Amino acid sequence: MIQRLFISFTFILVLFSAATFVSAADSPKDTLLGHNGKEKEVCGLIKDNLQRGVGAKAVTKTNIRLGNEVCYVVRCAIDGGGELKLIIAGAVEAGATPDVVSKCCVEAGAEPAKIAEVLQGMGEGLGYSLPGDQFVPMDTATVGRNAGTRFVSPSSF
Repeated sequence: MIQRLFISFTFILVLFSAATFVSAADSPKDTLLGHNGKEKEVCGLIKDNLQRGVGAKAVTKTNIRLGNEVCYVVRCAIDGGGELKLIIAGAVEAGATPDVVSKCCVEAGAEPAKIAEVLQGMGEGLGYSLPGDQFVPMDTATVGRNAGTRFVSPSSF
């Protein structure tokens, strides 16, 4: 009697488990990787808006400000055929830092040289200077009150 009850309970448990997996909207792979239906829907909307002619800058900026992850939005916008310059401009205007935007663009498959060119053109450097930039050396002989050869100390400023 107990054995039949155990077999019946196991059969019902397996039946409900199978029904749950079949009726689930997301596959187990997507669940484990963290991709949910909302993200798929957002990416589809980004691509649709870009194909309808909405500006890549506006689409990127709006979706990041709505709270979506920067790399996800940038990747979807690049996959959707948006212009890289406008995508980067929208992400930076939405508050993303240039280093994060450049990392996301590289992960999405954009050319690193093109990304650096766009960021330099925007005035958003990545912490390096172009090879043609020259730094003017400081004249240490005239530091302080008198133009002599004195030691530099904080009291002479």
